[in-house]
Amino acid sequence: MNAKVEIKTPSIVVGVDDGFAMTKVVVMQGGKIIKQLMIPSRARSGLNGTTILGRAEEGEIDARYETEGATFTVENLSDAESARFDEYPFSPMNRAIVAHALRVAGLGGKEVKVASGLPLSMYYKGTQADQAVVDRKRESLLKAVTTLDGTKVANITGHHVFPEGLAAWVDYAISEDGHVRADLDEAIGIIDIGGRTTDIAVVLPGRKIDHARCGSADLGALNVIEEVAVALKKVHNVTLGADKIEPALRTRQVKFWGKTQDIGALVDAAALNVMGAITREVNRRLSNAVDLDKILLVGGGAHLFSGVSSAFPNVEIPQEPEYANARGFAKYLCM
Repeated sequence: MNAKVEIKTPSIVVGVDDGFAMTKVVVMQGGKIIKQLMIPSRARSGLNGTTILGRAEEGEIDARYETEGATFTVENLSDAESARFDEYPFSPMNRAIVAHALRVAGLGGKEVKVASGLPLSMYYKGTQADQAVVDRKRESLLKAVTTLDGTKVANITGHHVFPEGLAAWVDYAISEDGHVRADLDEAIGIIDIGGRTTDIAVVLPGRKIDHARCGSADLGALNVIEEVAVALKKVHNVTLGADKIEPALRTRQVKFWGKTQDIGALVDAAALNVMGAITREVNRRLSNAVDLDKILLVGGGAHLFSGVSSAFPNVEIPQEPEYANARGFAKYLCM
């Protein structure tokens, strides 16, 4: 009798950029990106989510989770809790949101290897990784999460933690099929603009990190959302939550009192104010960046703050810059 040959499915690796504003997921299998998506990093404590009138659509995902004795409903509603707090990367709320993102990506019940990140200011202590903080982040995502309806979450068999921003360099340096760029003798700067933080880094020829020019600032897209909210109250006397304003950073429109309103001018004014602060921080770290061959502008705020390129002519925005870190995480695991 012939012995049965077990054909193994290529392992699934997932890059998770679990930011303070959005959670981005890049799924790779067999060395190829098979899916990428993002969800807002917003949830409510407890089980007070929405329900559907009538029968749920096929594939509808119950968004209620329990972890470490706490319950969360992962929905982007006006009274959802913001992830903009210092402990978020290690919190049960973070764990529930990541679990939901993996289920939305179709990974419920599947074994996956995950890589995520921390802002540079949290990852490093001087020139060395702050191992206690890195271990805390790694262990957090490995803690149990269960759904309230009994369906399976992704089974995370391993979790690696990398510095954000620098993962964008990995994405730049390594193609999806694993080939390394031939021109890595360049000096590359990275400006990674997220929801709450902007990470700035420099990688020199020989893959050397210039720590003196690396760091993080509490600046990002969430600052723009706050300024737009203030302007809406002042100009239109309306109060809108981040769940309505965040999409307007891209669409330049919101709806209130049943009518769609163009708020592009308010978005531009708010972005200009925050961009000025970001540009000053970049100047502080990189000076005029004349010694850098290229500056990669990445993160969810890359398009919103693309005007940074007017101050630095060597800026390059990669394709789908909001996924650059998550792609870099996933590619690193595939190496």
